[in-house]
Amino acid sequence: MGNIIDPLPSWHDGKVKQGIISFVEQVCDQHSPHFVPIENRIATFDNDGTLIVEKPVMAQVAYFKRKFFNQHVLNTTSHSKRICHWCKTAIVDFFNIMKVGCYFLRKGMTTEEYRASVARWISQAEHPRFNTQYTNLTYQPMLEVLAYFQQNNFSNYIVTGSTANFVRPWSQETYQVSVNRVIGSSLKTKLSKRNNNLTVKLEPIPFSIESRARKVLSIERRISIRPIAAFGNSYGDVDMLRWTSNKHSLCVLIHHTDSVREYKYSPNCRFRFWGKNTLCYAKALNWHVVDMKNDWKTIFRSPT
Repeated sequence: MGNIIDPLPSWHDGKVKQGIISFVEQVCDQHSPHFVPIENRIATFDNDGTLIVEKPVMAQVAYFKRKFFNQHVLNTTSHSKRICHWCKTAIVDFFNIMKVGCYFLRKGMTTEEYRASVARWISQAEHPRFNTQYTNLTYQPMLEVLAYFQQNNFSNYIVTGSTANFVRPWSQETYQVSVNRVIGSSLKTKLSKRNNNLTVKLEPIPFSIESRARKVLSIERRISIRPIAAFGNSYGDVDMLRWTSNKHSLCVLIHHTDSVREYKYSPNCRFRFWGKNTLCYAKALNWHVVDMKNDWKTIFRSPT
């Protein structure tokens, strides 16, 4: 009998890894009561903090700071430094957002120009702590899940709070997820004419912010099929995970518990005044919770 290939070699053997493998085997087995036809094998993945590092700030925030304000992201590691840094920059960042809007208006940036700008930046920008490109800081265990699902005829979708046009320039190469399977936040756009050609220009007005219920509504609008698997890491992913939850689904919450190899922080939003704790939802609804420190043999993608 030949050797069985491990589809998730960067995962330690345990409940979460076995849960993922068992789920895939059951939904792909035509003799299983849990068999799911190929067209209904939909899996949704949050991006920041689920597929790629999101500290000290999300990649898109780092892009805005460097592109529009010529500012580098500081590596604030201690809790007290992070609080001081956040308080110091909160007002500045608010005005920076306004500057971004003015930039879009003044320059008349098109969606194609924005994606091209992102592609140039992501190809060379380095993370302030790890001193390597952001795309090298995708999580190897999650890349294996994406590949494993794809091999078993799942349709993988990225559902992100970042703008879709920020992720699309690198989603295919990095995740093997095509641009039409990236669902994200967006700015308003308008059809304009430039040099007698029609272009789509960005406007400094939010159109959709993909968090909480918005993720569910956008999935329903774009796919019209309820996912059978969902992966997230924060309070903003709770509704997507809850909506996916049923008697036989796979819901996975990534818990950042490794301050040495990555970062350690709560899955709750910074300011939460009501509602259940994210980990309480996971326990009540029997979601799998990834303990990053103990469940993952390695954190970041393998060198190519």
